[in-house]
Amino acid sequence: ERQRRDGSTSSAAPGARLSAEEVLEQARQNATTLGFDPLEIYEPWLPVDMWQQALLALHGFLGHGGLAVAAAALLIRLATLPWNISALQKQCDRMELLPVYMDIAKALQQAQKQRGGADGSGPAGAAQAEVDIPRYSALLQEFTDTAKFSPMQGMGYQFGCLMPLYIWGYFTLRGMVSHPDAFRSFVVEPALWLDSLVLPDPYGVLPAISALAVLMNVELNTPAPRPGQDENALYFRLVVRGSALTFAPVTTLLPSAILVFMATNAVYTGA
Repeated sequence: ERQRRDGSTSSAAPGARLSAEEVLEQARQNATTLGFDPLEIYEPWLPVDMWQQALLALHGFLGHGGLAVAAAALLIRLATLPWNISALQKQCDRMELLPVYMDIAKALQQAQKQRGGADGSGPAGAAQAEVDIPRYSALLQEFTDTAKFSPMQGMGYQFGCLMPLYIWGYFTLRGMVSHPDAFRSFVVEPALWLDSLVLPDPYGVLPAISALAVLMNVELNTPAPRPGQDENALYFRLVVRGSALTFAPVTTLLPSAILVFMATNAVYTGA
């Protein structure tokens, strides 16, 4: 049922809990700021509606919005656990086979550079390149066929499962953020220090936790560098750390529920 915005403002003292109506009004204003009309008729897609109803059911069962979001994230990961385990095994195989693949690929690339004496090796180098290129190409093909190796091996779970589910989860929570009146019981319930999970964290605690969870995941799951690759490994870590810290200010604008979802997934992956 539609409700009319009364344009009222919060009169609560700093640090005090807002009333349910004040939280709902603030959620409406937040939705408007994001470019939505919170009073329009909400007609979500069926998959999004199913997830929203499931989240509301978890909320009713657990009695806490934050626990409901975290439980939803964990249930998704548990439901896809067999695929996850298979993907992890393939990733471990990839890490063992990747050095061999890279050595052959590097030798092939070096031979291609010598073709026609382009690297200054002269006729002798050009002749050797004509011998090496077919040999290394055949060796590389034989290796990938025999070992069933692919540089993207084990990434099917991330691209075929997690990313679609994350996008699905995002649209689920976005619908609740953009139409707070349709999810009043979830919206107006305070959680921890938050007045509502559909509002950004005013203290920046959840963005910091999410960034730290991502960094922890990277630090724990990055394999040890090969001999001679320490500089590249350090560069990679610095890039990931910088990306996480750069993204952190952006997350301060996200609804708290999305950050709870992200942090739960990051901690699960790290564990």
